[in-house]
Amino acid sequence: MYVLNRGGRRKHGGCKWFNVAQGWGFITPDDKSQDVFVHQSVIHKSGFRSLADGERVEFEWRVSEKGIEATFVCGPDGRECRGSDRRPVSRKKFRKIRCYNCGDLGNHIAKKCPHGPLPKRCHFCKSTEHLIADCPFREPNRKGKNGSRNGNNIGGSEDNEKEGAAMVAVAPE
Repeated sequence: MYVLNRGGRRKHGGCKWFNVAQGWGFITPDDKSQDVFVHQSVIHKSGFRSLADGERVEFEWRVSEKGIEATFVCGPDGRECRGSDRRPVSRKKFRKIRCYNCGDLGNHIAKKCPHGPLPKRCHFCKSTEHLIADCPFREPNRKGKNGSRNGNNIGGSEDNEKEGAAMVAVAPE
């Protein structure tokens, strides 16, 4: 239990709503006066601090330049707040780790592979008879005109020089 009245004004109320992702919400006082802003940093609760919608609370408050805000929030009789069951979605994107030795996802890495060193194999069809460069099931790389992969001839070629010369010769004066 926590003894209230640390110099602020004490009221009772219920959580109107609380955004767990952003860590703030509003409390509606029992006397139906103006809603009170609450930030997660003033909630008396161990672990992830939040409020459940409709949760009964006791709170101390003060008037700030933005309105009325809670300076301390706890459950009835000074107990810890119950909090919301919801948790914010993690912003991290988890990438699955693939073992380069056996190809399993997420269990281990090649250094700790339980299968031991495996023979080299094609990354495309998984055959041990050849490597990816010689895979019969893989479509060969298509080269663009002039031998470049993307069709751009950055360095120039003899064919382009001949075409350019032909264009100059044909152009009217």
